[in-house]
Amino acid sequence: MRVNKKNGKKLNKIASVLATSLLLVTGAVHADYPEQPVSWIVPFPPGGPTDVASRVLANELEKELGKPLVVINKAGASGSIGLRQIAAAKPDGYTIGTLAGPSLLAPMMQDAAPYELPKDVDPVGLAYLTPLILVSNPKVLPEVFDLRSLAEVGKSKDLNFTSPATGSIGHLTMELIRKKLQFPGTHIGYQGSAPAVMAVLSGEVPIMFADSVAVLQHIKSGALRALAVSIDGFEELPDVKSLAQQGVQSAKTASWGGLVAPKGTPAEAISRLSAALKRVLQKPEIVQRLKAVGAYPEYEGSDVFKGRIANDSRVWKQVITENSLRTLR
Repeated sequence: MRVNKKNGKKLNKIASVLATSLLLVTGAVHADYPEQPVSWIVPFPPGGPTDVASRVLANELEKELGKPLVVINKAGASGSIGLRQIAAAKPDGYTIGTLAGPSLLAPMMQDAAPYELPKDVDPVGLAYLTPLILVSNPKVLPEVFDLRSLAEVGKSKDLNFTSPATGSIGHLTMELIRKKLQFPGTHIGYQGSAPAVMAVLSGEVPIMFADSVAVLQHIKSGALRALAVSIDGFEELPDVKSLAQQGVQSAKTASWGGLVAPKGTPAEAISRLSAALKRVLQKPEIVQRLKAVGAYPEYEGSDVFKGRIANDSRVWKQVITENSLRTLR
């Protein structure tokens, strides 16, 4: 078919309009993204480990992206208030946020979940792992040094345990360990790491699964004994084997923190943010600052991180159902 110049110009104009419309429909971002400040929602209070780690990353990502990252704390309901706000935000690349263990678990513990992961967010990337340590009071359980000896003692006595909160990663992982090692025990809940650790130090409760930051000083002083860690090769305790290395493969899921965006955020924005996050996590000074708050850098790209969220969600949903732990309304 022959096209004259007049018709050719008209067709080119139509093609240009269609291309522009397609960009608007698909939500594509400009090549210079970001062109304005980006809001980073942290679903936890200021000053806590997740908040500090998020601010360390945000400050460095500003340098990589060339625009301010404004950290906004939206705490409450185990992180679900902030996560709900992230999920409901306009998916234009200018709202992102931190996804950590409590926010992953919170909707599973509620009858009417405020959001569903990973369906309601687009993963940007995993940023860090938070090592957890299974500890005991050596005065109460002098014969326990690892999971094998813990299982032996569990044959003759109930081994009550504690964690920072009912439904926390520490609590759910202990339920997995109990199931694998087949020993009886009851979870004694406390509000926060500090009172739970004090309960173990006093001998009120013999064991707990806690954040490394909360118990490392007590392990090094000899007041607590480390029986297992949640990740392989934990450099602070090189002689302590991980759960997986001691045969509890089902509990290898670690606590972690990563970056997410509202569902439908343009792929270009996700890619730019993820690449910048990867570069930041390779900087030695950032590695040290994160480790100081118990966050061990571990990068995963968007697709791999999405798989982690889905896998961990399946694991913890099963534990919550099997132990009838859906207690929040």
